[in-house]
Amino acid sequence: MSDAGRGPKLLVAAVATMLTTYALVIMASMTLPVLAPDAARTLDVPARYIGIYTSILYCGAALSSLVAPHLITRYGALRTSQGTVVLAALGLFALASASLPLVVLSAMLIGLAYGPGNTASNRLLTTMTEPGKRSGVFSIKQTSVPIGGAIAGLVVPPLALLWGWQGAAAAMGLVCLACAVAVQPWRAPLDRQRDAAHRVVPANPVAPVAFVMSDTRLRALALTGLVYSGMQYAFGAIMVAFFVERAGIGAVEAGLVLSAAMVASVIFRLAWGYIADHTNPAAVMGLIGLLTAGSVVTAIFVDPRWSIPALVALGCWFGAAGFSWNGVFLALIADLAGPKNVSTATSGAMTMVFMGSLSFPAAFTGLLLLSGYELALAGVAAVTALMAIYAWLQLRKP
Repeated sequence: MSDAGRGPKLLVAAVATMLTTYALVIMASMTLPVLAPDAARTLDVPARYIGIYTSILYCGAALSSLVAPHLITRYGALRTSQGTVVLAALGLFALASASLPLVVLSAMLIGLAYGPGNTASNRLLTTMTEPGKRSGVFSIKQTSVPIGGAIAGLVVPPLALLWGWQGAAAAMGLVCLACAVAVQPWRAPLDRQRDAAHRVVPANPVAPVAFVMSDTRLRALALTGLVYSGMQYAFGAIMVAFFVERAGIGAVEAGLVLSAAMVASVIFRLAWGYIADHTNPAAVMGLIGLLTAGSVVTAIFVDPRWSIPALVALGCWFGAAGFSWNGVFLALIADLAGPKNVSTATSGAMTMVFMGSLSFPAAFTGLLLLSGYELALAGVAAVTALMAIYAWLQLRKP
């Protein structure tokens, strides 16, 4: 039986638990990027190499995304989400060691935590919402991403000033463990449809990707997610280091710019969800991509003459677009795939998303090392603008 008729309280619980657990995984993924200037000195590596850490992280996310439907079927969406915050905590503790091999391990652990989150929430929320009217609810849940980023930007730098960057990472790991315990009371009602006999290891690990690539619109959507996520994490992961280097501001001030971008993302995720529910989701996906490209082109001109308000405005522009596409994206997946195939479609599309998050930061770092910020920013902006046009052309087809 569908959960659609089980009342608003269960929907609120589903959104709240999925939002909270995923927000903390996002926070974990953003902790090293926020701490990059201090951590780089301890580890004796350039801060620009943060793109390599991010690529390792999303390699882990892509791998765990492929098995996510099977984990969710066997253990339930909430139990799977509890497991992700425990993995994130372990990753943060490894990061706090300040040992380079363990820092690499932390990227993989946090990446494995990152992968199942959206598949879990899509599986749970699709049964509780109506086709064509999901963007709003999904966008509320997807505020977990900017909320997690805002926690990283606002909380982690001050903790680093008090306890050092390693102490800050360990403290946030303890927060993740506390969350895993706090959501336990909702396990029974939210995971009641789990199948304890279901096989966790898939017979065909790439079946979800093959599924989305076999459908014209799902394929277009997955490729759009690949590029948009790649842009989001290519620039988002180095935003703090970028503003420190290019604008000459301190790490705390740069963290505030990142937090402002995340706050803007919360607002605009909700706004884009409302607009998509009442207009054309395909057009919304295309517009978001064009606005993202515009903000990144503008970042090319950042220098020490820029005031803090101007930097905050630029951060908010990027946050309103580059950090805010996910809710509309996930709702479109659910609408196109339907309840029966939503886990498989979300897993396949999110694997493509994580491939973008893996490849773009590495390519971006390579361009930075070869030619500096100008060519790197212009390159990812051009790819994003082209994909925005492609998304609109393909997704508007019946």
